[in-house]
Amino acid sequence: MVPRTKAKLRRLGSSFGFVVPSETVKQLGLKPGDEVILEIDRAGVEDAFGSMKDWVVNPQKLKHEVRKGW
Repeated sequence: MVPRTKAKLRRLGSSFGFVVPSETVKQLGLKPGDEVILEIDRAGVEDAFGSMKDWVVNPQKLKHEVRKGW
């Protein structure tokens, strides 16, 4: 079975690149310079936050927490 994983798209200078989780790199024995084939599906909000559907948060408290580092 072909491993399936999520990877983040990041800006690398004027280009973009994918960050592949280290578990996947180890499982496949990948190393820098290896060529891979990507099948790309855009992860939706449902996919990214499906486990947090019932999460309740106080928006005011969240705003204060986020602004602490500014």
